[in-house]
Amino acid sequence: MALDSSSVGQKLKNESQSTPSRISGFTVRVILLMLITGVFISIGNVNIGAVGQGISYSLVGVAVFLTFRVLNFPDLTIDGAFPIGGAVCAMLILSGNSPEVSVIGAFIAGAVTGMVTALIHVFFKIEGLLASIIVITGAYTITLRIMEGKSNLPLIGEETLISRHTKEFRTWMIEQFGEEMRRQSNNLLEIMIFGVIVVLVLSILYLFLRTETGLAIRATGKNPQMVTAMGLNQNAMIVIGLMISNGLAGLAGSLAVQQLGFADVNLGVGLIIRGLAAVIIGEVLLRPKSIGQMLIAGAVGMLVFDISRAWVFAALGLPSTDIRLVSALVVLGALGAPNLHDRWKVWRKKQQREVA
Repeated sequence: MALDSSSVGQKLKNESQSTPSRISGFTVRVILLMLITGVFISIGNVNIGAVGQGISYSLVGVAVFLTFRVLNFPDLTIDGAFPIGGAVCAMLILSGNSPEVSVIGAFIAGAVTGMVTALIHVFFKIEGLLASIIVITGAYTITLRIMEGKSNLPLIGEETLISRHTKEFRTWMIEQFGEEMRRQSNNLLEIMIFGVIVVLVLSILYLFLRTETGLAIRATGKNPQMVTAMGLNQNAMIVIGLMISNGLAGLAGSLAVQQLGFADVNLGVGLIIRGLAAVIIGEVLLRPKSIGQMLIAGAVGMLVFDISRAWVFAALGLPSTDIRLVSALVVLGALGAPNLHDRWKVWRKKQQREVA
């Protein structure tokens, strides 16, 4: 029996075909959010480098969405796939490979990391959460091995996606807008290049999730018993889903490494929490309905998270050593705000009933 002939398959397809009003409402919310964010950046004197960093990390939000929302699989492997992808990217660049090949290599490395978690879960019947903890524990050593025992690999003087266009773009910006654009040209270049990459990846992922295999992966998270009853291999869907998710994390790691100019073994520490916060921020602020909107919401949520963190630093004048505390507070706000809002709505309804 084909998947798209089932009720769940049809429902998933219907979700992908949003009504014009839904698209219009979602688009308006995205535009308003971007405008408000731009105002905060301007008023708060936030460096636009935070935008480039948010875009480079945005695929992490999408990766977390795939595992936790689509597959309904509690996967922490992203904390290991991200630095492994960054390490592979750095080593390939240092070995003389092009940045494009390095990015592809990072995606493959992340996908393999996710595959290991999936196979541990499938063959040893170990819970997904524990399987991913096992993998990220070993991923630290694997990352060090890839980096030949070094905890940090600088990319100074190496050709990256950014550095190959830096000189020409800076010259053009100065000619068009004046000398004051010299400092911001690199940040604007990062935003443009990373933005194109993220849009391309999201487009490909969206098209894939509308194929029969993509619908099967989505159905696996919604109703695994039905998927098995239909003769589909549920375990294969889990393996493919985790490979794609962690491949995106590895790809994000390669972008982050090229933006920062170095790879570090501790680059992915606490990243899963940021990814969860990004998913919730996107869902609360944008209220996505279709799978395409949900992918965009995950990416935009990470962008808002990084800009919010940078705004807190700029507003309070905090030193860079406080970055983990600020990150924790931003995550707490993102995770706690929806619950507080729900409790307030319940309290308001209770008050209205008492008055009535």
